[in-house]
Amino acid sequence: ERMFKKVVLGTVLFFASVVVAFFLLIKVIDFNEYKPRIQKTIKDVLGYEVAIKGDITLSLSPVGVRIFDVEIKNPYHKPHEAFAKVGAFDIAVEIAPLLKKEIKVKHIAFEKLNLNIEKSKEGHYNFEKLADISNKKQKETNATKQADKEEYFSLININKVKFSEATVLFNNAQTNNKVSAEKLNLFLDNISLDSTKSSKLQGLSFKADISIEKLLFNHYTFANVSTNVQMKDALISMEELQYTLFDSLFQGSGKLDISGQVPRISVKQKVQELKLAKISEHFFGKAVFEGNANAEVKLASLLADKNTTRSTLGGFIAIQGENIYLQGYDLDALAAKINEQDTFDPSAIEQLLLKPSQDANKTSTRLKQLVIKTDIGYSEVKLSDVAMSTDKYRMAIKGAINIVEERFLDVKMAFIDDGGCATFEQTITGKFQKPKLKLDESVINSVARSALSLFGKSKKEQEELVIRPEEPCVPFYQGEVKSPKNP
Repeated sequence: ERMFKKVVLGTVLFFASVVVAFFLLIKVIDFNEYKPRIQKTIKDVLGYEVAIKGDITLSLSPVGVRIFDVEIKNPYHKPHEAFAKVGAFDIAVEIAPLLKKEIKVKHIAFEKLNLNIEKSKEGHYNFEKLADISNKKQKETNATKQADKEEYFSLININKVKFSEATVLFNNAQTNNKVSAEKLNLFLDNISLDSTKSSKLQGLSFKADISIEKLLFNHYTFANVSTNVQMKDALISMEELQYTLFDSLFQGSGKLDISGQVPRISVKQKVQELKLAKISEHFFGKAVFEGNANAEVKLASLLADKNTTRSTLGGFIAIQGENIYLQGYDLDALAAKINEQDTFDPSAIEQLLLKPSQDANKTSTRLKQLVIKTDIGYSEVKLSDVAMSTDKYRMAIKGAINIVEERFLDVKMAFIDDGGCATFEQTITGKFQKPKLKLDESVINSVARSALSLFGKSKKEQEELVIRPEEPCVPFYQGEVKSPKNP
């Protein structure tokens, strides 16, 4: 998967080529009069159809050119659609190097760039040129134009690049990944290219400030993204990284490693007042939880297709909150029903565990304490400490889930007594969409008590007849959530 590297290199080389084309035409005085000639020359040099619809103006302080309303098309991929549009393109140079026939760019600025990048199922990008199709023409001009390009590239020194209110769209038909950035502001400084490095990405270094008003990645929406970036040795470090996700402010840092064939991203984030309603709406389709919590996230994964990303995901997620409301469920009623051993009904328990109340909008449980701590790796999410407490009872869940196959791996949920032992234990198996309950020993004993009560057996006789484990209780839960009786 060389997708990200090709996009980065293609974008860098494209805009560098634009600079080359500009200085090939620097001797032209009346740019507006010679627009057709400029556009033809750019096509001959770069291979792109360029339409300059606005004016071209010159400036003396600093020395440079400003071009308005530019469209760029690839004649070999959707030739009637522009894959890039620029509201204004501005370039300024330093005077002294020009006297030595050298070009040193003070800055390049793009205003309201609209860039649409597509990758086909065959792995081709919409900005790729005719290199593989018209080999004859490339061979004929290789000795002249390619040599000229290399010469000009060696002379150009770009110091600063700025993008204002850009819109970038990327659609990967191979992986069905879609990314879009709206109102992207990017300022790159201290740009350098070390030609001694093994690859251009390894040799490229810069510092940058980035802000994005809205960033969409598949089904996730990030708002007000901002970070300070430094790139060196194909590693992009993001400090002071913050964004809003699920109406919650995430703050921390991140890294993007593009040295390999597949990019790898890692993030460390902390969240104050995580909006649990928004998260549960996203994952469950409804607001299962209401309230705010504190969270800490440390995750790393490859950026590829969904299964690869999930299978390479590693790290942890920790959430802690108080006075959280569980919507559609009455845990106290469930615990009370389980304790009514004489009238125990397994079907009723399944109804309460897997399905919300019929009047879900009015039914809820106040959770005095909620803790969710998971460790993630090798396609599995281990439920390290997942528990909650009400005013009367305490419930815990342990086990693991497979996020690639989307199924429960022997997940057990239980009501916990003061000593951490399970008073009632139930196993959940199956797919996320259709979970199933598996009868545990505590359920079997409860059913046995119900059956014996039908034959008039006393509770003492029931205790003697029902098989119980001979060994003492092994604590089911020893985590952070305290018993309501021992806060």
